[in-house]
Amino acid sequence: MTTTRRGGLNSTALALIPLAIAINIAIGQLVSVLKLPLYLDSIGTVLTGALLGPWVGLITGALANIIWTLLGINPVAWWFAPVAAVIGLIAGFAGRAGLFQRSSPRWLSAIIGGVFLFALTLFIMLFINQTTDADGNQILPSAGELFAKQPIIFIGALVAGLALGYFVLKNAGYAGLAGLVTGVVAAIVSAPIAAYVFGGVTGGGTDALVAAFRASGANILASAFAQGTVSDPFDKMTSYMIVYLIIQSLPQRLLQRFPNARAAERNAMGQPVISR
Repeated sequence: MTTTRRGGLNSTALALIPLAIAINIAIGQLVSVLKLPLYLDSIGTVLTGALLGPWVGLITGALANIIWTLLGINPVAWWFAPVAAVIGLIAGFAGRAGLFQRSSPRWLSAIIGGVFLFALTLFIMLFINQTTDADGNQILPSAGELFAKQPIIFIGALVAGLALGYFVLKNAGYAGLAGLVTGVVAAIVSAPIAAYVFGGVTGGGTDALVAAFRASGANILASAFAQGTVSDPFDKMTSYMIVYLIIQSLPQRLLQRFPNARAAERNAMGQPVISR
């Protein structure tokens, strides 16, 4: 097995980069066409960062968005290349720290599971209960209205999520927490681009959230940032959890071909690595 002298990347590692770009574009475009209030266009970026390191993750994320636009599929994607680059960078540092391999406390996984299922339920309920105004514009109810009308559903989702995290995810808390943090950072970076370049309307399913915040009286930047803080943490947590499951399914021999996986084991400092 040959490696490059500078980066220590073997053929298996290098092959992951174009595959990751293809994953981003394929899933991201599907989500865009379906007008879902998410992105899911960072799964390949997170996977590359987690296994190959922060700088490769940064480059992969930026390239994916640029290629997405150059292919003529998504004309707005390249504007968000800096956001994708930041996501890859953070995922790379998370992978180097072993957050996709280290065993987290089960109580942390329970909290992550609770937040995840609660947020998923909120997304679903928002769009089930949406209405239209006289001009045909979609109007989303506020979260407070939904909580007041159907508290049992949200309490049940929270309890089920806590149980899911504790008994099923078990050791995935670190990866989920890193996804939440990445989502917040992504929201901060992307809000000015969405607001000032596109007026908050990028053609995706998240436009409905921006419109809802605008209808409540917030200005365009505040609305774009609010939309990001609602959807980005959930979106990135989902991407991180998918990558966590992928990495956990890989045999140890294959993981050793990726530099970040090797660095994670060297930096574990006595922390247990989840056995496969």
